[in-house]
Amino acid sequence: MQSFELTFFNRQPITQKLLQTIRLIGEYKGKQELYQQQSPQMLETLRQTAVIQSTESSSGGFC
Repeated sequence: MQSFELTFFNRQPITQKLLQTIRLIGEYKGKQELYQQQSPQMLETLRQTAVIQSTESSSGGFC
């Protein structure tokens, strides 16, 4: 498969949009790590709520 060849990646241009996206990913990752350190209980509560809502949504609300 061509897209997995090293020369394929070397030929791809690095655009301004790609650089902006990479910068934003790094910025959000830093924020996520900060929230994990500062508020682990709150994040766990939010995670549990999301799991419950996802389960209810996928089962049609009949739990």
